Amino acid sequence: MAKKLLYGLLFITLLALPLMAACAPSTPTSAPTKTLKVGVVAWFGWPLGLDLKRGIDIMADLENKAGGVTIGGEKYQVQLIEYDSNNDQNTTQAAVNKLIYEDKVDFIITDTMYIGSVVPITEENKVLCMAGTPVPAIFDKNYKYSFEAGFMTYATPEVAGWLAKDNPQIKTVGCAFPDDQGGHAYGGFVVATLESFGIKVGSEFYPPTATDLSAVGTKVKNSNPDAFMAAGGSGTDSLAYKAVWQAGYRGQLFSTTTMTLATLQTIVPAEALEGFLGGAWPVEFDPATTQQAKEFKAAYIAKNGKWDGPEIQLTGCWAALKAALEQAGTLDTDKVANILGNGLKFEGPTGKGQMVSRDDLGISRTVASVSEFCIKKVVEGKPTLLHTVTLEEGLSYIKK
Repeated sequence: MAKKLLYGLLFITLLALPLMAACAPSTPTSAPTKTLKVGVVAWFGWPLGLDLKRGIDIMADLENKAGGVTIGGEKYQVQLIEYDSNNDQNTTQAAVNKLIYEDKVDFIITDTMYIGSVVPITEENKVLCMAGTPVPAIFDKNYKYSFEAGFMTYATPEVAGWLAKDNPQIKTVGCAFPDDQGGHAYGGFVVATLESFGIKVGSEFYPPTATDLSAVGTKVKNSNPDAFMAAGGSGTDSLAYKAVWQAGYRGQLFSTTTMTLATLQTIVPAEALEGFLGGAWPVEFDPATTQQAKEFKAAYIAKNGKWDGPEIQLTGCWAALKAALEQAGTLDTDKVANILGNGLKFEGPTGKGQMVSRDDLGISRTVASVSEFCIKKVVEGKPTLLHTVTLEEGLSYIKK
């Protein structure tokens, strides 16, 4: 009798299972996250290129951990496909071709000095090229998909404008640049910019691979300008500052770039850096001065174990691309390029940025970039914030 009752209960339970399953609340299945592939071609052997990679890695990680980038109401996980250009034209071209034809990317971020051999390929294939480069070949009124979004064009006028306004005693400046394509392109722009503010400039060029810049130091000491700056992003800037100091020069040391104090301190004596003036990003200060900068800095320390003063200038390329994708609501490069070319405003760990035109080159579309800019002064071995150049203030200096 007990066995019959047990079998009966089992039979009733089996009959009830389909009904229980039908009545049970269903668990919604989320739509699969899509992938946004972005190519990166940079020279990992120089500070700007390496820190471009490291910075974008951090920013992509933050986006992915937050669920991805929202484009047209859908979430996209960011997949970075990165190649080292080795600062070589053939390697650069090969990497760009691989990204386009094999990896099938529609968006490329690059720091290359060989941009003139890159953009014809990206333009032909309607691939969006976001560059951080001082080489003028990025600008052509016939280009539709090429943008200098790494603040390489207009950082100098912003700092130079502030320098001329707040330090009228500086009438002469000595400059040192690497003797290569980027050094001459950027050097010519620096000289023209400083001179537009009424400052007389003398320039020295040195081999980009040089480690002994004592000859530069001697020349600067003998000419004794009111101030001295080194720029070129070649990694030898610190050597130039050290050389002029060791030669006995005691004028104002400054930089229109955002070379971090941590980078300078690895080579330049501490006493030489006291009073140093230069550009800076919000992340350099402790604490960082904006929320995005704080989040970036915390993520960087968590990943790398410490804050070693990365130069994050070129991460503006990613910040601008992300904002353009979000506003366009599509991966269509024509529509994304249209957003970039119409005064896009964006923000990243470098602060607020904006795409601007190159009317001087006959380009009315906004193909260059300008950013808020911090001005730092080294006081007792630490960077202190003197002033923040707003977008509006920066644009007034650029017009001049």
